[in-house]
Amino acid sequence: MKNFILERLVRMVMVALPTFFSFFLLNLKAQPIPPVGKEWQVNAALTDEFDTFDGTKWYKLLWNYPEPVSMQSKNSGVTDGKLWIKATLGPDAARWFETCRISSKAQIKFPMYTECRMKTAHISAFNTYWLNNGNSANRDEIDICENVSNPSNPPSSAYPYTLNSQYFIVKNSVTERNKGNFDNRNLSASNPMKGVKWNNWHTLGMWWKDKNNIQFYINGEPAGKVITKQDFTLSQSIIWDLWTSPESWFPGIANKSDLLNDSINTMYVDWIHTYNLVDKTTNVGEVSVENGIKLYPNPVTDILNIELSDLVNDTAILKIYSSSGSVVQIKKLKNRHSNVSLKSLSAGNYIAKVYNGESTSITTIIKQ
Repeated sequence: MKNFILERLVRMVMVALPTFFSFFLLNLKAQPIPPVGKEWQVNAALTDEFDTFDGTKWYKLLWNYPEPVSMQSKNSGVTDGKLWIKATLGPDAARWFETCRISSKAQIKFPMYTECRMKTAHISAFNTYWLNNGNSANRDEIDICENVSNPSNPPSSAYPYTLNSQYFIVKNSVTERNKGNFDNRNLSASNPMKGVKWNNWHTLGMWWKDKNNIQFYINGEPAGKVITKQDFTLSQSIIWDLWTSPESWFPGIANKSDLLNDSINTMYVDWIHTYNLVDKTTNVGEVSVENGIKLYPNPVTDILNIELSDLVNDTAILKIYSSSGSVVQIKKLKNRHSNVSLKSLSAGNYIAKVYNGESTSITTIIKQ
């Protein structure tokens, strides 16, 4: 139901703001274009719209960070279709920052992609989205973000825009670590979330390509990457948590008064979508059919035919991407059967994405 409402809003925005529409639609399902011959397959155990708290997928992981953090089960839940983690002021003099941590029960390993739409608590605390397996002596860890939208330490003015992504590979207490930090003020001019602080809704993603390469994303746009020296070897759980610290490397400890303000003390996750990269069985063929969306012929010399089993909200969208991921053609599909000329495209492989309500087709096409 939530996706249907979002799609209706998208269609309304499309008329007046086409640039914003294209990014908003992409953010509903923003996974990058897969390599030729591959496709993204939904990992159901790590995908959730958070209509309820699904105890078969998630649990509250309550080990503590150093003081003043106190992990409490009561400080997280699902309300109105959103997962939330709240920071509150507790009675303990040492561990007064009461919060929570949510972890997946399932684990995942490369090649994969995960993204979630999240909004930070507007306090001086890390709002995290990360993957982990292991302990301080032996572990693999990928931090997609440690976002802080309201640092209490004035020199930390870049934090409200910096993704703070990084990785750790720790073997026998020897740590390899590197950062892939990206400032969202450096997003492209067409990205409507360029320069917008983290206490607004952003879609954050990570493509774990192989044992050494990770690409991060902000609102569907590449946003920093890391390359490891050692290999990642472990499958990892997906985690969110909210925490603060008095350490000098931290962007300032949380103000206690902020923990009493329910309008700023909570981080939210609207949804998470996670995918495995798998071989595509229908990527090239005379007729490609996916989710009630048919494309043919393939290979194509000029006219690509698109047939929809149903036309949702009167308009579907076709996007053609080059092998490098650039959009080379966009067309609104106003009928269940559309003919699209690809005559202007050079010969080669392309990705055709068709968005029709909640259905999406991703097909590799060969232009002859």
